[in-house]
Amino acid sequence: MQITSGLAKGQVLQRMERNAADAVIAGTTTGRGAVRATIAAKGRALKGWKDRPVGAARRGKFTARLEGIPAGGPYAITLSVDADKATVSPVYVGDVWILAGQSNMQGIGNLSGAPKPHPLVHAFYMDRQWGIAREPIHLLDESPDPVHTAAQVPRDRRAQYRRKLKKGVGCGVFFGIEMVKRTGVAQGLICTAHGGTSMAQWDPEKRSEGGASLYGSMYLSWKATGQPVSGVLWYQGESDANPDAAKVYTEKMKEFVRALRRDLRQPGLPFLMVQIGRFHSVNADEENWSRIRNEEARLVKRIPNLACVSAIDLSMDDPIHVGSEGHARLGVRLARLADRLAKGSRKELPPPAFVSARQLPPVGGFGGAYHLEVTCANVVGGLRASGAPCGFSLIDSNGADANTVYKVTLAGSKIRIETGLEENNGQFRLAYGHSLAPLCNITDSRDMPLPAFEPIPTGNAIALSPFVRTWLVSEVQPAPAGIADVALPHDRESLGLALRTFPDGFVNLHPEWMNRSGQAFLLSKVMLDEDMRLNMRIGYDGPIRLWIDGEEFLTDPNGTNPALRDAVIKPLALAKGEHEIAVAMNLNGGLAWGLFLRFDRQGLRRKQIEDGAYKLPVCSMA
Repeated sequence: MQITSGLAKGQVLQRMERNAADAVIAGTTTGRGAVRATIAAKGRALKGWKDRPVGAARRGKFTARLEGIPAGGPYAITLSVDADKATVSPVYVGDVWILAGQSNMQGIGNLSGAPKPHPLVHAFYMDRQWGIAREPIHLLDESPDPVHTAAQVPRDRRAQYRRKLKKGVGCGVFFGIEMVKRTGVAQGLICTAHGGTSMAQWDPEKRSEGGASLYGSMYLSWKATGQPVSGVLWYQGESDANPDAAKVYTEKMKEFVRALRRDLRQPGLPFLMVQIGRFHSVNADEENWSRIRNEEARLVKRIPNLACVSAIDLSMDDPIHVGSEGHARLGVRLARLADRLAKGSRKELPPPAFVSARQLPPVGGFGGAYHLEVTCANVVGGLRASGAPCGFSLIDSNGADANTVYKVTLAGSKIRIETGLEENNGQFRLAYGHSLAPLCNITDSRDMPLPAFEPIPTGNAIALSPFVRTWLVSEVQPAPAGIADVALPHDRESLGLALRTFPDGFVNLHPEWMNRSGQAFLLSKVMLDEDMRLNMRIGYDGPIRLWIDGEEFLTDPNGTNPALRDAVIKPLALAKGEHEIAVAMNLNGGLAWGLFLRFDRQGLRRKQIEDGAYKLPVCSMA
């Protein structure tokens, strides 16, 4: 008896309903009549599997259908027709996965970091033979298909060929080992990935070309197992990071997944994909590399039963390929997706995901006033980072990083982003993992990463005016005992006023005031095109008194260093027209430096603010 299809040494059969597998087996035999099957584990037949009738033989051929083989193994499966028999061992019942995509699924990590082979993780290699999964599991030269190699390496030379390799670690074996830990059953990996390949090369329309096409070759490998699969692991996209391919990437992916589910006759086939990682290159297409990442992240909402996890933070073994250490982490991440999507574990949440970003109210301090709070979903155990959290940037209208994010703080599922911007009227957008090779390191407690996402609008949530930068500044004057006793002088000419402009918004008079005592007056004007409800936002570092149109508005005898932006926020209403702001400031024995002053407008709708459809006070000093 010879088995020609449906069962092979080392094979993993796919468990289905009732936690059991079926197998349809065909072959040749010298016998005639009933085909019987015995399934044994550790030398003893399983209950109900001793000489069970499973098929028939006639005219030198037989077919058999084994139904309900329980999950587990290793099994020895013996088929017999009269005295003619064949035994296949070992055989396992567990989960089977297709591995497809390009080089980061094929595996180019250093073999020095390869995982130790696991007896319950088997590969259906490129030569369509089953065996224990031992890296490298994707060797294109072992394939019989011309799409992978011009000439298949002869079997007697393969061991020697493998010994010369230095590269070849991917995520597949790590994934299989983790799935064994989670499920307790064997895992089978159907190896079909090929480096440097595009979605055009994986075109399902080329299935009829068989081994001359990537899709056709993958289909032939799946068909040769005679089994359904638990799901597909997919890592691809680098070759589509160009203007023409990137703009159709999502549609190509939809077509690919739809065709694969149709051709495998599994309409709900789980699809587990990786968001492409980094590329350290001076010549690559940065814009479209980032675009592919973004398209991949969005596929979760566009294709049912698809999950995506990022490789943006993983260590690498060359400029474009995830390293063996990175693949060890990626394999576990994919297993978490599989546990939820393919195995139905509701305990396993999807990876962290961006939900929203809002501007935080400005607070007193050095640096800018434009700070954000990002909220994430699916965070387990709080967000964390190895070292300072990295990866966020504000992108300008030219697509360049404004290099203005100076601090990121993680707190549970929220992220505080502090920037050097004073305001953002729509010219900057928030991104995580922007550019070819960003430094990203934010995960949750499961080591599930925040995915890269491309620039999203995060304009001002408040209508914030520029700082009042132009002032008439007096010479140092004698000061009364307390700032509350200071009156606004009527004789302005005696103050020795000089017109000064402070471009960065900080009215810095320290060079003139250092080591001196007394007080100084500062005068400016603002123009309003309409009546406005406002907040005055002021920071100062000395005793101060402030008047608006000659009326006392603020007195603080306790002002002291440092002068912090927006340290005091006080509401007011001003009518249309020009208004004078007058300030008296005590030099505090030469310790005072100066002040910041600006406004925010109240009573506006959020859409008005986001669209910039509003007016603000404008400094009207010439």
